[in-house]
Amino acid sequence: MDDKVKVEAEISPENFEALKDLARRRGLDANTVLQQAIATEKLISDNVGPGDELLIKKGDRFSKVVFSKD
Repeated sequence: MDDKVKVEAEISPENFEALKDLARRRGLDANTVLQQAIATEKLISDNVGPGDELLIKKGDRFSKVVFSKD
């Protein structure tokens, strides 16, 4: 069994609704969605820096996310 740390956070109503929507669409609980979000942010943070670009491929279309140098 994985060790767990209980945390409390305050988020905006909009972020709370987004969290609930993501959980519903993925068929997961909100806790799991938050864990996935943290893991995704960590992966991006470890691999992308200021001025870098992240490409998202969906079918034959690409989207680009550019990270600010600020």
